[in-house]
Amino acid sequence: MVNMDPSKNTSKTSSLKALILRAWRERWTDIQWGINIKTILPRGVSGDLYNLADCILQQAMVGCGANQLVISYLKHSLASHLVSYAAVLQRISKFDAFHKPHCIISLLEFLEGFLDSITCRAKMEEEVLAYAVSSIILWLLQVYHYSLSKYPSSNSVQSQELLEKSTSVLNSIVNTDFLVAMFYLAKQNDPEEYNKVTKKCQEITTFIMMNTQFKAPVTIHETLQKICNMDIDKIAPLNNKTESVTHCLQALIAIDILSNPSADLHQISSQLLMVKRIKGYSLSRLYCELIRACFISLNDSSKDASKQAFWAAFTFLKIPQVMHYIHNLCGTTSKEGEYSVELVEAFENLLQSNPLLDIVDTKNSCNSIVSLVEPLVKANVMTESHLQYFSKKRENKDVKLQKLEPTGLQGSVPSFITKAEPTLAGILKTLGGDFHKIHESLYALLCQIVGGGTLEKILAVATLEGKLKLIASRLIKLNEFALHAASEKGASQSKVYIFDISFLILCSIVQEYGAETVLEENGDSFFEQWVRDCMVYKGVHKSPDQILQRCDIQLVDIFIHHLSATEFDFKNTNMKPHDLCENVSGVVKEVLFAWEQGSLSAADVKRMLDSLRQKMASLAVCASAWLCSYINVVHQDAFLKPINMVQQFLTPPTEMELAQIDNFKERSVLMSQIIRRMQYDIHPSSISKPKSISLSHNIITRQPILEQLQTVWEDIKSRGYLHINATHIAESLLNTTGPIWFVTHLVKETLKYRYQDDLDRSVDIVFAILHLDIEKCTEALLLHVLPQYLYNAKLSEELVEPQSAVLAKLSVYCVYAALEYSNSNKSQSSRKRRHDESEDMDQMSSTNKVRRMNDNTSDSSGGFYSQGQSMSGITLKEPLQSALETLYMSFSQLAGKNGDVSPQTHFILQFMSYVVQCGHERAHLVLQKMPSELVPTLIKALPDSFNISLILRLYDLSTPYGRKDTARDLCLLRNMRLRPD
Repeated sequence: MVNMDPSKNTSKTSSLKALILRAWRERWTDIQWGINIKTILPRGVSGDLYNLADCILQQAMVGCGANQLVISYLKHSLASHLVSYAAVLQRISKFDAFHKPHCIISLLEFLEGFLDSITCRAKMEEEVLAYAVSSIILWLLQVYHYSLSKYPSSNSVQSQELLEKSTSVLNSIVNTDFLVAMFYLAKQNDPEEYNKVTKKCQEITTFIMMNTQFKAPVTIHETLQKICNMDIDKIAPLNNKTESVTHCLQALIAIDILSNPSADLHQISSQLLMVKRIKGYSLSRLYCELIRACFISLNDSSKDASKQAFWAAFTFLKIPQVMHYIHNLCGTTSKEGEYSVELVEAFENLLQSNPLLDIVDTKNSCNSIVSLVEPLVKANVMTESHLQYFSKKRENKDVKLQKLEPTGLQGSVPSFITKAEPTLAGILKTLGGDFHKIHESLYALLCQIVGGGTLEKILAVATLEGKLKLIASRLIKLNEFALHAASEKGASQSKVYIFDISFLILCSIVQEYGAETVLEENGDSFFEQWVRDCMVYKGVHKSPDQILQRCDIQLVDIFIHHLSATEFDFKNTNMKPHDLCENVSGVVKEVLFAWEQGSLSAADVKRMLDSLRQKMASLAVCASAWLCSYINVVHQDAFLKPINMVQQFLTPPTEMELAQIDNFKERSVLMSQIIRRMQYDIHPSSISKPKSISLSHNIITRQPILEQLQTVWEDIKSRGYLHINATHIAESLLNTTGPIWFVTHLVKETLKYRYQDDLDRSVDIVFAILHLDIEKCTEALLLHVLPQYLYNAKLSEELVEPQSAVLAKLSVYCVYAALEYSNSNKSQSSRKRRHDESEDMDQMSSTNKVRRMNDNTSDSSGGFYSQGQSMSGITLKEPLQSALETLYMSFSQLAGKNGDVSPQTHFILQFMSYVVQCGHERAHLVLQKMPSELVPTLIKALPDSFNISLILRLYDLSTPYGRKDTARDLCLLRNMRLRPD
């Protein structure tokens, strides 16, 4: 606003008033008025500075009726931009002489005349207009209320006309999207003023209900309701199309099981609710899709007993807990408070997937729906009547399905899993007892678990319940106990075997789940030290010389001396079990070198290696750890003999061994699995890959790496979902190539599709795959992949529909997923970070000062925005914040100046539209670093692609700067629409 000298202001206003009187006396036409007013108001000076609208209306409303000639001067002033619409509306709203019906009618007619062209022509008017619209709505309600109170005691025809005209004008305002948007801004800016409006609406409604003689038009009720319900989703709803089919959840759950099997309920639920938000699902749809996703992967895992056990445990134990947790967060309970409305609806919808239910029921020998409903009934979110209802729905099908032959685990899989829960609890209780009293029964129990195939199921349940570390720590304590007990004089052989089998089980857990999920950070037990220094697992290789440093040369000599004897018995060596395990690497080194030099024959080597595994299977594992490490560094010509030594440990046990050695079969099977994994990890070409082995840390193939990706992608395409083996290959590819290459080529594969259904499925599956490391992959997508398509002339040719929208959708999905992940509790997450440089990210973000968010707002002081301000404690953190900031800078350069339109312009608009559509209340958090000039530039380039629904959601309306920028953009869009073609 221009600061004026008060004396000049008064003199100008007086001159204007005098000019109005002269014009009226001399009966000037509006043209003459326009010519003469220029003598007082120089070119470019607004009459608002001198209250021109106020002066004209005061003069026009002097008598009982409005002076139409003077009003024509106001119309001319509006048309010639001498006064603003905001000033005129505010002045009309101050007219409170409701006892002058002719004046009121004239004002209403005047309002009707310019209602369709209300807009802003100058920057200073943008914010004032919102107040003006709110004021005029309140004034119209006051007119209506006054006329209603006088009806029919006064002139009924006149009152009726006032009621109808005020209703008509009100109705026009609430049905004009621009004016409604400005009114919504006024509500955000001044809630007290809005309360006055709603209070007046309530007074009118009450009066109408009490006055039975008066028949109010239907439109007034609808209009009052709209004014009182100024919720953004009602006044400016987003036209989101719900997807008929989704592929996202199945792929996401498959990746989560691989990446973070021990995730707690909070982590899983927050991720599922993120999917619900970006996809716009109802809660019942989320539940239904979640169960379908688990059933697809459960069916996929049925050929492998261990995978089937894990997926069954996740499906029938974890998923009911997750759904119960989500229900407590945001579910709807029935009126009687007996059950979850959404869960019942979800299972009803699930019944429509008959082919999937049939195959899952067949392969798992169960009624899968009943197996899920039962725990939900126990959790009091479904009732017994629902259980009976769903059981009956599948009853006839189950009778026929029972005749079919199940695969994988025999018998009812859910019952196996539910039995594994108390078994796990019993084992944990037993392992927490006094080892001195129960060591005999403990050995029998552990052998039974290993031999009966129960180990996989128990570990699966322990992992999903977050008890894997607990069971591992107790096994380590048992191993330490057995180590010391077996070292005592006269110790029984059973104590040696307890050490042996507990050592093997722990090795198996480390190979399957990784050392960091099992071992304590500073654990000093023998097993933990051995794993750190000697064990080969999940791509963690050790130097053979480093392993040999743990050996004692004297003990190695004693060991070799006794091993060379025909009847080897380690008791004669006076060496403790851990001494044997530590020094066996030195022994096999000497045996290998002696064999290579011809001092030992192959038969001697075979006898010595057989002696090792017969005495303790753990010795064979420790020896293989050194041999595999040696194979990893030695020249190819020297491979044969060490590989043959490892293979000797893997020869099936003889009848004599099985008969003479206590529980040798159980320990031998577990030992062979461990050594095979170790050997395949180090030197995969030496043996064919066993089905039970899935390596995620390296790629074993003769194909070029791009072909490997394309092969697995074709497989996913033909199946239509992400199968379990593909998740392992995807993780291997990410770990081998890094996120930039990985994301680049996944995006390329996606954009090759031409049909919308294929593109949607591909986006869902790629989005899920990127959850292998969502933060790093999102950073790669925003900072490396998108700039290629935006700046590279050849790649930007691919930014056509529908590929452009699909790329924007994938980018936004990843942004929200990374936002969710960065705000989840990382301290509880056991997910392995794959890139060392990212370990310091948390420390970096914690030291960041509170940053100003919108550095390029129209006002440079963006103090109302700060990193910490958000809903529900969700904040934008590094590295996502910097990546978005960089991306928005690129958008600002490419958006198109002077109305230029390019494929990049369309992409930027689609990106922002998806941010709003998928983010809801979190959209302004993601858009907080967006440069202020970006949206106006896009509106000028693509006015037909904008609407108030989008603009009202682009900024944080709880802040003054957010409201200011929104008003600016709404007015710009309005002017673009009013502009003549």
